[in-house]
Amino acid sequence: RHMYEYGTTSEQLAWIKVAASTHAQYNPHAMLQDVVTVEDVVNSPMIADPLHMFDCCVVSEGGGAFVMTTPEIAKSLGKPIVNVLSAAQFLKGQAGGHGMDLTTSGLAVSGPKALELAGVTVDDIKYASIYDSFTITVLMQLEDMGFCKKGEGGKFVQDGNLISGQGRLPFNTDGGGLCNNHPVNRGGMTKVLEAVRQLRGEAHEKVQVPNCDIALVTG
Repeated sequence: RHMYEYGTTSEQLAWIKVAASTHAQYNPHAMLQDVVTVEDVVNSPMIADPLHMFDCCVVSEGGGAFVMTTPEIAKSLGKPIVNVLSAAQFLKGQAGGHGMDLTTSGLAVSGPKALELAGVTVDDIKYASIYDSFTITVLMQLEDMGFCKKGEGGKFVQDGNLISGQGRLPFNTDGGGLCNNHPVNRGGMTKVLEAVRQLRGEAHEKVQVPNCDIALVTG
């Protein structure tokens, strides 16, 4: 539907996978560590037109955890402190298949609210952990969050704009669900973990975002 409405192409979606794979090569735990090209993605087997196999996340076992506490206790642990500036949630139901905009995610509501509560704008965000069940999922969320206008996500993600050290918005520097792991119903857990690594300066040196002080996580 996004392609029909806005002219988005398979090649543009492929750039999202290319970025994820570029980062995953530095993650020894990633399921898929091989860097792929746009041509590799569009030539991979069709799963559900227009999504190819490389447009889809991996399926894996896995788990994760994080601890939230007071700043005082956090300081005593000797680790760099990562503060939660805000959080917002919106549940977008299927509406029985009626009246649902297929090109918009719930982030169109929760995203602006989270920015407002945090007192920041998208221009302040140095790194983004974006839920990536499929490449189109990423593209829609970037639009809904306000990194670009609705319908311009294809242009925003192409030409390596999501690759750390190269593009405007480094994303999913552990390889994300497209390359690293995707345990059932994991939501944003691994997304939070990689964002914390980035904010602490503990990500792999090849993908660490310089001066990373504000990150976004979606799940």
